[in-house]
Amino acid sequence: MAFDEKVRAFVRRYYVFDRLTLEQSAEKAGVAFGTARRWKSQAQAKGDDWDKARDVQVMVGGDMESLAAGMLSGFIIQYKSVMSELETEDLATMKKVELLTGLADSFAKMTASSKKLLPETSAIATAMQVIEMMADLVKTKKTHLLPDFMDLFDDLERQIKKEFKNEAKRL
Repeated sequence: MAFDEKVRAFVRRYYVFDRLTLEQSAEKAGVAFGTARRWKSQAQAKGDDWDKARDVQVMVGGDMESLAAGMLSGFIIQYKSVMSELETEDLATMKKVELLTGLADSFAKMTASSKKLLPETSAIATAMQVIEMMADLVKTKKTHLLPDFMDLFDDLERQIKKEFKNEAKRL
């Protein structure tokens, strides 16, 4: 079935600007995923890399939170793609190791970049981890204090959120 160029443009727009997956973009435009994948590949061969355009859109189109969300989205897309390939393809062990190593490397880079872009997010995660560790200690060593700890937990949560919002404004 031949499609109008407008349909191809819609698929690209949904993918690049609306940040839908290629599958979602194809479905929204009413075309098969294979068709959308072919269009994306053809565009790349002509110098129109939809993934690069998508990354640029994230960088210029928003704040640091949007950039970090874009990085996370990109990693999740890569993760799904690699896992799908591992499940559906009959790959040699070395190829599987190579794919998983690349995935682990991407995760490490994305995490490190996220910490630099959004240090308050990293700090909140650390604070929450410390609170969970404290809760575990109370549960195992001082169970009689657990009701008091839980009463204080709600106040502590509000205080942490308030403090980190103020910290984010200072950055």
